[in-house]
Amino acid sequence: MVQSPSPVVKLGAWGNDAGAAHDIDAAPHRLESIAIRWGKVIDSVAFTYTDKGGQLHTAGPWGGTGGEKEDTITLGPTEYVTQVAWSVGPFQLKEIEDCVTSLKFVTNRGATYGPFGRGDGVHHSLPVLDGGSLVGMFCRAGDYLHAISFYVRPLAVVKPASPAKPEGESLPTVATKG
Repeated sequence: MVQSPSPVVKLGAWGNDAGAAHDIDAAPHRLESIAIRWGKVIDSVAFTYTDKGGQLHTAGPWGGTGGEKEDTITLGPTEYVTQVAWSVGPFQLKEIEDCVTSLKFVTNRGATYGPFGRGDGVHHSLPVLDGGSLVGMFCRAGDYLHAISFYVRPLAVVKPASPAKPEGESLPTVATKG
């Protein structure tokens, strides 16, 4: 059996419809890095990814410039994100009913990045099974990340094609009674 990447799947959104919608221009193939600005909540997110042709693209930063901290995750050449966890809840300090309050990423290498943010509210988790990976994000953002969504590339199993018969060779025939 041969494994090959299948088409990208869009999942989400989790959060609310405040802020502006942000999405990427080219279909993502591999996530390269993630930059997160955060404090009590997620202020902004940015990332780099490659498309199927290997061209590097940058998305974001989407969101505001607040937050006390900024972290960048750079994935190794054979490292990819196999799980993402996040929470959505209120940011009472700014009287926001719902925004993304935390993000955490886990890779195939067993590395855990985060959680970034305080994590108030409802917790969510998205494991990407069977060799698939998280390859990008899209969101709604204003001064904060109001909603988060994900691009996932599942790994499809492709059945091998029937072997071709060599030239000049005939396939065996089976007699049937009719």
